[in-house]
Amino acid sequence: MMEKHKVSIIIPTYKPGEYLYECLDSIYEQTVSKQCIELIVVLNGVVNGYKDAIQSYLDGKEGMGIKTNFLFTETPGVSNARNMGLDEAEGDYVAFVDDDDWVSPNYFANLIEASSGDADIVEANVKGYDESSACYVDDYLSVAFEAIKHRARPTLLSARSFLSSSCCKLIRRSVIGDRRFDCRYRIGEDSLFMTLISNGIDKIRLATSDTVYYRRIRKESASRKKTSASAFAAGQLRLVMEYLKIYIKGFPRYNTPFLATRILAAIRNIVDYVRKYKYNI
Repeated sequence: MMEKHKVSIIIPTYKPGEYLYECLDSIYEQTVSKQCIELIVVLNGVVNGYKDAIQSYLDGKEGMGIKTNFLFTETPGVSNARNMGLDEAEGDYVAFVDDDDWVSPNYFANLIEASSGDADIVEANVKGYDESSACYVDDYLSVAFEAIKHRARPTLLSARSFLSSSCCKLIRRSVIGDRRFDCRYRIGEDSLFMTLISNGIDKIRLATSDTVYYRRIRKESASRKKTSASAFAAGQLRLVMEYLKIYIKGFPRYNTPFLATRILAAIRNIVDYVRKYKYNI
């Protein structure tokens, strides 16, 4: 099964620093057969000053057996970069990895094994790395993994926390098909994409606890930049409208309770954000 099921790993990167190379090192250090991996790196936004360095790194790894595709575009945005990667992906499964994150050496070997060749989604464990304290911490995905790791058959509802992110998992490429990330959104684009493809998700499996996706927690991360409460609320309400459009257009193929949790989560995000930044309106 290891040789039969190939994974296309898509890594979007914008103005990359050393984090990107730490991320790529973790891919090249995988214990799985390198013939199982297709690596797609997508440099987006600013090309000059970064393209040559990335190409030089990849050239230095040429003899390691990983099929590599290096793409670049002056159009910024993680969604556009991921879509470019999806257009080129040839694997049975797709895995998204952010350029400042990294994975455990057994990550893809364990995910492929857990897939049994027929899973639609295979979830990994997640750990956060807080740069400010240089400590590993649990986040909401770590808690979600512990809550359902003993379930024989996780469902869309029980695994809903994992479906807010496109990373930390394998996704069967046939489930994605020709559907892509919505480039209009910079916050919530992951949850929107996973909701869009949720009607094709039936078999969900979890890898072992030592199959870890490490998320780097940085204050300057785009997803952590503070905006006004009104702007944040407007963005979340737009997401709610997109969820409803997906549901109505695809009715009855989408899971109603799962879609409801997406809408409720967006509303809860607004309430939590206003409480946290109540003077920033």
